[in-house]
Amino acid sequence: MRRPPKRHRGSAKTLSFGSVLLLGINGIIGSGIFLLPSTLYQTAGVWSLAAIVLAGLGTTLIALSYAALASKIDDDGGAWVYVNRAFGSFLGFQTGWFGWFLGVITIAAELAAFLTTLGGLVPAVKNRSVYIAVALGIIAILIVINLVGPSALTAIDNISSGLKIAILILVIAVGAFFIGRHGLQTVAASTSGTGFRSAFATAFYMFTGFSFLPVAAKKMRNPEKTLPRALMVVMLAVISVYGLAQLTTMAILGGSLSHETLPVATAIATVLGSVGKSVVLVGMLVSILGVAIAVSFDTPIEMASLATEKALLPAVFGRTNKAGAPVVAVWLTIGIAAVLVVSGGYLFLVNLIVFSAFLQYIVTILAWFKLRQAPDLPKGMHLPGGVLLMSLALALIAYLMTGFTWVTWLIAIGVALIGWLIYAKDDRRHSPTK
Repeated sequence: MRRPPKRHRGSAKTLSFGSVLLLGINGIIGSGIFLLPSTLYQTAGVWSLAAIVLAGLGTTLIALSYAALASKIDDDGGAWVYVNRAFGSFLGFQTGWFGWFLGVITIAAELAAFLTTLGGLVPAVKNRSVYIAVALGIIAILIVINLVGPSALTAIDNISSGLKIAILILVIAVGAFFIGRHGLQTVAASTSGTGFRSAFATAFYMFTGFSFLPVAAKKMRNPEKTLPRALMVVMLAVISVYGLAQLTTMAILGGSLSHETLPVATAIATVLGSVGKSVVLVGMLVSILGVAIAVSFDTPIEMASLATEKALLPAVFGRTNKAGAPVVAVWLTIGIAAVLVVSGGYLFLVNLIVFSAFLQYIVTILAWFKLRQAPDLPKGMHLPGGVLLMSLALALIAYLMTGFTWVTWLIAIGVALIGWLIYAKDDRRHSPTK
């Protein structure tokens, strides 16, 4: 999952269709493509390809509800804005609260992905005490960067994005070369797993970065017409990239894929040797760390904005230091991320992200049902067969949510209760749309 820095959201510049496509593809593709192929294969076997495609199509349905609402409500903020307009300030607050929590988990997940990848180059990191020490060291650096000011953030973001794209091109090219020489017999001979629903739900993590795209696409000319086209092209491109990456690792590694911690790097090593693996691992480290830095900067700012500009959170969360950094939001955001990264593994954090995202998707789709014919809003983007499509999306999410563990449900309930206490005790509570 990739959440773009605020500078993209706040720009008044008109974006070209090509710019929105590149922004969307780069914004959605994250660490999942490097680490999840083995997990998906382990739980679903050759059907992991179907899990990826279906998750992408399911996400596209959900994205259309965001796009339809974005075309009707001209206010940045995404899901919480739509829910607030449809159901009032309390549900709007909870949606924004979970949106912030989603950013916190994403920081933790990206750091866990970074440490897992680092273990491929420095085996000592696999030791639990070393893992925790390195994690806390990186957390300390993130706090300093946020409190002093991320002057190099743009450069880091550009470098990490460039390396990510280069690695993906290399992986697909190596896969095409391997399949061209050896065919797909290895894939066909692989046995199917029995956990398709689990793989299906996990695959949604690979697409959760879509939610900013409707907001960015609103800056295009004629967004009502171009929004659905941009979404469809972006989602089809991302599905293709993920599918090709999964197919490549399956073709090269075969049945051993299910046991690999770093499947993409191992697949490259099989064809290009240890040097190729090391190059890919370094590229993965820079790419993943760049995402973690960007999200660690973006999430506290989002929290502070909810406290100051939107008045959804108490004013203390918007308090800044002399450098203008939201100091309370930074410490709270990165502090909780630190607890999560040292107490939960990558896959646990991925599932927690998917569950939290599903909660946002549900209330956003329900907001679409409530507002689709609101007389006080513009007509916006027409969604053919919208009621049927959104009903299908709700049924799909409900089905997948029954597969999460009680621990995940308990954490979500705890976050909601904390949010309710904050909301109840905030004397400044009022509608953020005023």
